[in-house]
Amino acid sequence: MSLARSVTTFQNAGGQIVRFTFAARKPPLGTTVVVAEAFRAAVLSALHATTGNKESFLLSGHHEDGTPDKEHRHAYYLPQPSYGGSLAEILIVSPRHRFSPDELAAMQIVKRLRWNGPSTRVHLELVDGDDHSAVQLAAAWTSLTPYVPVRRFWGTHGKHHLTPERQLAKELENLSFGGSIVSLVVEPWQEIRVRVANKGGERGLTLSRRTGFRAVFRTAEPICGPIALGHSCHFGLGQFVPLADTSR
Repeated sequence: MSLARSVTTFQNAGGQIVRFTFAARKPPLGTTVVVAEAFRAAVLSALHATTGNKESFLLSGHHEDGTPDKEHRHAYYLPQPSYGGSLAEILIVSPRHRFSPDELAAMQIVKRLRWNGPSTRVHLELVDGDDHSAVQLAAAWTSLTPYVPVRRFWGTHGKHHLTPERQLAKELENLSFGGSIVSLVVEPWQEIRVRVANKGGERGLTLSRRTGFRAVFRTAEPICGPIALGHSCHFGLGQFVPLADTSR
């Protein structure tokens, strides 16, 4: 579960990033996952309305037979916090392929978003349909949104391989281009909602609270962002930015 790329992929990027801004009212950081999920649902609804229920692998993360994408080739919905902590923008990132004209048109239809009743309505404005500003190369990275380990760590004896530090280190080391870690610091940040798929074959979203962590890591060789790691990374958690880029 990661969105990170090698220097080679950075130089030959094949994906696409679409950037929207939240006009006027901005959602709080704690709503990262539900805002991302609401945007995904709105875009899919717009796509179905304009194409006669045409499906989209990139936007939905599901193959034609309904099975989920386990290779993480589908889109990431990444709300972007501002310096004050509220969500100022949202990036829709396709890591390997460009969006189709129908998919782009569906995104542009979404002008308003509501994640929890009428009082949570926000307005969206398209900033860039082919944004490159988030494609950055660095060896030192720091948290932009809370990192939540894929597996919950309860402090159980004999489960030290599940500590947040080791889970993050393993994700970085397992990257296809071999992210060799020089240093890694992880500390608790805040409780955050995560996205949990319903069991028993029922499709949908269950919200659960988990401890989110702030992390800083350095790699022996530069890696390319955007970077999203850990639990619910397709919905905005576990985002990292270059260490010098913390004033946004």
